[in-house]
Formats: sequence, C-alpha cells, structure tokens
Amino acid sequence: MSRVLALVVLLALASPVAALGQGSRVSLADTVPSGKSTYIRFETSRRAAFRVWLRVPATGRAQLFLLGRHAPKGGPLITTSPARQLSACQGATGFFICRASYESLPAGAYVWRIRWTGPRPAYVELTVRW
Repeated sequence: MSRVLALVVLLALASPVAALGQGSRVSLADTVPSGKSTYIRFETSRRAAFRVWLRVPATGRAQLFLLGRHAPKGGPLITTSPARQLSACQGATGFFICRASYESLPAGAYVWRIRWTGPRPAYVELTVRW
C-alpha cells in the first residue's frame, strides 16, 4: 500500500495536472523528512479561488506556501506551531487540521509547497480545491 501511495505521489510530482473546469481538486499525501519540503504542481485553465485543507503532526512546525508567477507575494498561507494554535487550525489526536483560502487568481501554473521542521519525518496531507 505504501509503495502504491509513493508511486502516485511521484507521478503527481513528475507531471502537472491540467484542470479542465470549476470544481477541480488535487490531493497530496507524503512523508516529509525533517527540515525538507514536498511539492505539488498543477495548472488551471480558468481563474481559480483556492480552498486548502492541510493535515500535519502537532509535534513540529509546518508551513504551506503558494508559488507561481501569479501567486501572491509574501509569507506562508498556513504556519503551524506546537507552541501556539492558530485560528485556522484545530488540533485533534496529535495532528493539526488547517483550512484556508485564496481569492480568485489568474489561470496558470501553481506550486504548493509544504515545509516541515519537526523532530522526525512527518506524514502530511494536502487537498486543494477550486
């Protein structure tokens, strides 16, 4: 099962996903080593207002960035920390579950990056809808 998941993640990272219309969704599930990042890249064919759902362990710090030519400049969309709980995140059974959104952005290629700085590797899940 874990090898199948790894293969799906590798295929998702190797080739962009083309979104053909509204109501699209992309998901990523990956194990991220401490101090490293994981990425998912896709393209939208229309303007998109992104809604994200992120699940990460509560024992470290995770940051979610949106990158791309049309992506807003600035820091991370979501930052988690065991020292303080953010209003966009809720803790449950050792995990943070965070929800956030972006205003409508132009069609184009976007990259979502999850950076993990925890004491050990972390299993993370990201779902992006538009």
